[in-house]
Amino acid sequence: MDWKINRLLIFVFAVAAFSSCLDMEHKGKRNDIPTKGELEIALDVNDSLLFVQLINRFHELYPKAHIKPKYMAPIALLEGVRDKQISALYINHAFDSAMIAALESRQVKVRSHDIGMGATAFIVNRSNPNNRISVDSLCWMLSGKCSAWGRSNDKLVFAMLKNDLIYNDLEEFYKKNSSQSSVKLSLPKVLQFTSPQAVFDFVKKTPGALGFVGSNWIADRGDTMARCNRRQIKVLEVQHPVSREFHLPYQSQIFAKQYPFIRIIMGYDLQGYSGLAQGFLAFCCDQSGQVILKKSGLSPALPPARTIQLEN
Repeated sequence: MDWKINRLLIFVFAVAAFSSCLDMEHKGKRNDIPTKGELEIALDVNDSLLFVQLINRFHELYPKAHIKPKYMAPIALLEGVRDKQISALYINHAFDSAMIAALESRQVKVRSHDIGMGATAFIVNRSNPNNRISVDSLCWMLSGKCSAWGRSNDKLVFAMLKNDLIYNDLEEFYKKNSSQSSVKLSLPKVLQFTSPQAVFDFVKKTPGALGFVGSNWIADRGDTMARCNRRQIKVLEVQHPVSREFHLPYQSQIFAKQYPFIRIIMGYDLQGYSGLAQGFLAFCCDQSGQVILKKSGLSPALPPARTIQLEN
């Protein structure tokens, strides 16, 4: 009888071990799969309202997946990639070929996909009499020769997120469109803030402020904070340097690339294996994720198709 008992115990332990393997906890480095496990993802703070919704929906679909968001300014994100501290990120910026080559030379496999487009919104205090800003006016501000608003005489102050890429965008715009492009870019007084909300708070109380924020913070009509911020400031129309038409940083004008300060939203998986980063990126590119982008007021990479039924 003893040998039968021993064989039974061996069988029980084998089944238990096999069951535990099937239900293993996917925690720790290289122990996650596309729909299960734990992962910290670094996210551009300009799109934080969007990613709160994306992550919540991903967790609903895959309860055993646990994504920890880390919201950062764009330059801090790039520094984290450089220092190999980030294995998955979403940023309003596309890596150039030199950066990808540098990463791959360090045995970092780069997988990426654009998930949509956003924009940089120009916001001012509600007392500001201006509703739009022309190419010439913006270049005049960027030349360093403008210290006040023309119609109100309020002192001009730029308000932007610390470590954002808006300075690079403004510099490129100035070089391409200024009649004095040989003159070096020289911004008026600039104040930098640690969050987009802090930029809004400053603009709300400063008549001469010109703030720069990600369009997700004003375009998401389903978010209470975005609606509140939108009511307490004015969003300027910005003139396109080619068409000379004025446009707002909203979905249709971003999709048509009519607004001049558009930003692509890129997702990067640097894990090097089929893990949770790959699963979340696939979700963002799939219909479920793209619908959330559209609801957030941004332009999805794959706009949902519409079915039109014709009747005789």
